Amino acid sequence: MFKILILQKFHNLSDEATEYQIGDRFSFMNFLGLRPGDSIPDSNTLWDFRENLDKNDRDGVRNLFLHFEKQLSHQGVIAREGSIVDASLVDAPRRRNTREENHEIKEGNIPKRIDRNPYVKRQKDLDGRWAKKNQETHYGYKNHANEDLKTKRIMNDNSPSANVHDAQVWQDLGDERDQGLLADSAYESQESEAYLIKECDGENLIQYRSYRNRTLTQEQKYKNRLRSRMRVRVEHVFARMSQYGLDWLRRIGLKRAN
Repeated sequence: MFKILILQKFHNLSDEATEYQIGDRFSFMNFLGLRPGDSIPDSNTLWDFRENLDKNDRDGVRNLFLHFEKQLSHQGVIAREGSIVDASLVDAPRRRNTREENHEIKEGNIPKRIDRNPYVKRQKDLDGRWAKKNQETHYGYKNHANEDLKTKRIMNDNSPSANVHDAQVWQDLGDERDQGLLADSAYESQESEAYLIKECDGENLIQYRSYRNRTLTQEQKYKNRLRSRMRVRVEHVFARMSQYGLDWLRRIGLKRAN
C-alpha cells in the first residue's frame, strides 16, 4: 500500500486512475510485486488507507516515512553530510468570498453563510492564505523542504499557509542530524542561528543578506557564491515536484495539503 501511494504521487493519479493503471501496466505490477490475475486494491481501499494514516494528524504518514528513511540509511543511501532548506508556493483553488467573510476567515472564524451550509463549507479552503512573489499573486500554501545535500532526498518538510514567513518554520525543518544547513537569506534570523548552533550543533550556512546601511563585505560575497553552487541542487527537487504536478493542490484544507 505504501508503494501504491508513491506511484500515485509520482504520476499524479486519482484513486480510480491508480486502480486502473495497476491492472494495466506491467511496470506498476513489477514495482508492487504483483502478477496478472492477482487481487488489486480498489479506489475505496486506497482512500481508506490514506484516511487511516491521517487520523492522528501527520503522525501516521511521518512515522511511515521515518521507517523508510531508516532502511535507506542502513543501506548507505543517505549520508547526511549536509542539508538544504528551501520553499515553494503551492496554489490551491481560490475562494470567492466577500471582504467581510475574508476578514472573518483571517481572524480564524468561519463566516455564517459558509458554516450553516455544509455543501458550501465542503468546497471552501479556509486554511490557505494569499501571498505575493515576483509580482505574482498566489493563494494556498508554502511547501518547505529539508533535502539531503548529496542524494537530494527530502528528509523533513512543513507546509504552512502561504503568508507564513520562512524564518518562522525553521525549527520544524532542522534537527541534530544536520552537520551543516544551507538556506537562502529569507531564513536568516537570530532565532534561526541560535537554534541551528545550540540545538542542532550544525554549521550555519545561510546566505548573507545586505541591508540599507550595511552592505556585504567581499568575504561574505565570496562565501555566498560558494554556498549558492551547493544550494542550487534544491531547485532540481522543486522542478521535479512541478513535473509531477505537486505545485498545485487538488484537495481542500491544511490537513490535505500536509
